[in-house]
Amino acid sequence: MLKVSKQRKSKIQAQKSLKLIVVIFQTVSTNDLDAFRIAGGQYALPNQFPFMAVVHQLLGNGIISKCGGTIISTRWVLTAGHCVASGPYKFLVVFGTRDQPGIGYNFYNGPGIAMFTTQAVLHPDYQVIVNDIALLYMPQDIPFGLSIQPITLAGYNYVGESFANKMGIIIGWGKDGPYGTGTSKLKYAILPIISNYDCSMYWAITEKHICTSAAYHQDACQGDSGGPLVVLVNNMPVQVGIVSYGDRFCPSNKPGVFTRVSPFIDWIQEVTNL
Repeated sequence: MLKVSKQRKSKIQAQKSLKLIVVIFQTVSTNDLDAFRIAGGQYALPNQFPFMAVVHQLLGNGIISKCGGTIISTRWVLTAGHCVASGPYKFLVVFGTRDQPGIGYNFYNGPGIAMFTTQAVLHPDYQVIVNDIALLYMPQDIPFGLSIQPITLAGYNYVGESFANKMGIIIGWGKDGPYGTGTSKLKYAILPIISNYDCSMYWAITEKHICTSAAYHQDACQGDSGGPLVVLVNNMPVQVGIVSYGDRFCPSNKPGVFTRVSPFIDWIQEVTNL
């Protein structure tokens, strides 16, 4: 019997997860987007987005603040600055699951793995909707496998890339609409990315932002903060943005705004030593 190393098995499993993402992007055109009518989009398939992390900030007295995040290495999770800025720096982070019913205030019963961390690094120039980026450091290595994998970040090679007119995917456990509650199952939506010029007609953005179209009745919503905006580059998922802000009545007629990842690569490397 042919024996396959654990490292090789993990690589094969990760490739299978990637194929699920590729199929979605290849089979959805701009004309198809009207089929997705709710803010959260479609339910994710098992292991479809293995880089996703649940980020719950523990505020005390059983109260949590819900966000998302992405795995970028064995110890680091990328999220939005406003997901950590208010403090306290106490977080329950869950990897390798699509569902949230097993997540309590300070415990988790379900597939995947959960970790507590009190180590968060907020960007030093964070100002609510500017430099809206933060990093969470895990107390032990995140165990990679079929359902848990890191994502590639848009780095130096993408500094001059606007991504306008490309298709992007937003992923999260946020609200299904302005009056709903956070979904218990991971969902995604596919949207065109628009130019910063077009986005600036609605929001006072900078070159450190990236935006998605508001024309398709779907959007990131409350609870999706910190999650990724992803594009495919050579059939590989690359994170180009972090859910930052938008109209509270989501989806609406205003674009969704994301922190653009590439301007912060130097800071990310400085903090993580990656």
